[in-house]
Amino acid sequence: MSSVQRLRRLCRVEVDGLFGLYNHRFDLELNDRVTFLHGPNGVGKTTILKMIDAVLTERFDLIRGIPFKRLLLRFDDETDLELDMAKAHETAGGEFRLTANGRTKPIAVGLVLSDAAAIAAEVEYLEREEDVWVDIRDGVPLTDAEVVQMYGRRIRSIVRDRSAEEDVQWFREFLSTANSYFIEAQRLIRPQYLRRWPRRQGPVPPRVVDCSTDLKRRIDKTMAEYGRQAQVLDQTFPQRLLHRSGEIDDFSIDEVLTRLSDILRKTRELKDIGILDETRTPQFQLAADMERFQVGVMTLYVDDTAKKLQVLEDLAGRVRLLLASLNSKFQHKQVRIDRDMGLIVAGEHEDSLPPDSLSSGEQHELVLHYDLLFRVEPNTVVLLDEPELSLHLEWQSRFLSDLMAIVQLSSCDALIATHSPSIVGERDDLMVELSG
Repeated sequence: MSSVQRLRRLCRVEVDGLFGLYNHRFDLELNDRVTFLHGPNGVGKTTILKMIDAVLTERFDLIRGIPFKRLLLRFDDETDLELDMAKAHETAGGEFRLTANGRTKPIAVGLVLSDAAAIAAEVEYLEREEDVWVDIRDGVPLTDAEVVQMYGRRIRSIVRDRSAEEDVQWFREFLSTANSYFIEAQRLIRPQYLRRWPRRQGPVPPRVVDCSTDLKRRIDKTMAEYGRQAQVLDQTFPQRLLHRSGEIDDFSIDEVLTRLSDILRKTRELKDIGILDETRTPQFQLAADMERFQVGVMTLYVDDTAKKLQVLEDLAGRVRLLLASLNSKFQHKQVRIDRDMGLIVAGEHEDSLPPDSLSSGEQHELVLHYDLLFRVEPNTVVLLDEPELSLHLEWQSRFLSDLMAIVQLSSCDALIATHSPSIVGERDDLMVELSG
């Protein structure tokens, strides 16, 4: 996706004839970026989340078994994406109508799985082993459906039997600007692994271990970028210092001292959360009576250091929020960051525990927060099913405040299916009731 391409935000959902019984229509709260779906069992809360995700990730096979007549997704730029199942007998799956700027185009789409082999061929770290695909980075097996779900955007699965190539391309371009991320109720392990995980690799790894591995990879990637930035700045430092020598009279001693103090504070914070180590922390102090040339040297130094730390800011902000949320709730243990291991858990006696030693409620909390903070792109609609699972009432009551902080940092929208009034708290204005 182009870095300048703006993602559309989902703002309205309409479903007609769901299960042959229900017509649901609701708007998403775009200001607070959080919307709750509430209602009795069987009215389709989870099903609606699955339908939205299936359309936006082009996994139309998942809609095949759901009885409904029409699904409409409206976005904040006044474009509509509508799936009309009334023509299913003509198109072997249904017909999409994309309406933008007063113009409507029908796109015939077959409800079939994409070619998993073609998709996997575009992913350099996927290899075929027996009847599964294996991620060679961590040995995790993936079914065809999971390959389509995770990487399907690389190759589109639109059937061209009734649609002109330019229409198909238009539809592809539309889907590339509307992202979703589905966090299902079963969050601690992928059910597909239970029957497909190779026995020789031992027990199926829980999701908290996946999160730890993924965080280590992200830290390694960010630190490599930090190192490249530092190398470029350090190598060109003498030349840039000589070039700026004529500007020394413009420097302020007080400003240099203030900025250096801020740099030292940030590096200490990065060290405290486990991203930077001692060798990368400045270890000197400056006097207030520095000579002018010294001020010039230090001005360039703090400028360069600020640019280096800028590379770490996004990762640090997310790590900081993750640790603050988890450690304010967990009792007798602390989650920490380890550069070599990713996430670790420290017990009361500072003994290191594996992440899967956490209780089910703690694991649910860690996996949920990690997904929201690290796996969701800006302006993605997060579809979250039953966040209250395995959570004590006290944790449920704190869920919304945590979520608000996360969606603001990640710039995402959350559509949540729940049965718990404690999750919503006093914010009834964020709740949509799906009536039977």
